[in-house]
Amino acid sequence: MANIYVAASATWNGKALKKAKKDITVFDQQVKTLGKTFAGVFGARALFNYGKNAIKAFAADEAAAKALELQLKNTGNQFSAPAVEMYIANLQKTTGVIDDQLRPAFQQLLTVTGSITKSQEALNTALNVSAATGKSLGEVTAALAKGYAGNTTSLTRLGAGLSKATLKAGDMDKILGELNNKFGGQAQARLTTYAGKIDLLRVR
Repeated sequence: MANIYVAASATWNGKALKKAKKDITVFDQQVKTLGKTFAGVFGARALFNYGKNAIKAFAADEAAAKALELQLKNTGNQFSAPAVEMYIANLQKTTGVIDDQLRPAFQQLLTVTGSITKSQEALNTALNVSAATGKSLGEVTAALAKGYAGNTTSLTRLGAGLSKATLKAGDMDKILGELNNKFGGQAQARLTTYAGKIDLLRVR
């Protein structure tokens, strides 16, 4: 009886071992298949999200370009649209600031100055001030636009250290001159930092 028990036990263990090996093999194959499936799903999802975001970005970019084109027309500068777009494209490449920010900033300045040259000068200054103070380009541009409209209060909040006499006079040429003396070259210097290099990479 004991021998029979041992034999039966040995037979059962052998079958169980074979079954276990088979189960492990099947399980391993299923894991690999599941892994490929997950990779495919997440890869497809990432591609879908990328495409969706790209479409949104393109739509926003197109809208900003159209708005700027219309503003150029409204200020009598419609024939300068190609040159302005080239200016913004070059500015994007040399500063790491995306055109989605540059176009609205330029448009805001153009609205109050009516001059492409003055708007370019002011935008270049705004980029330097933004890089030096940590204020967003939108904040700096808005403050300059208000200054051109006769309200220099916002300029005092930039932390730019503008003299009270200059602000009181309200002469934007002098204000820009003082800002350029203080912050000239800051936008370019920022490109040597880690954050600046990341921005350039994002633009590219």
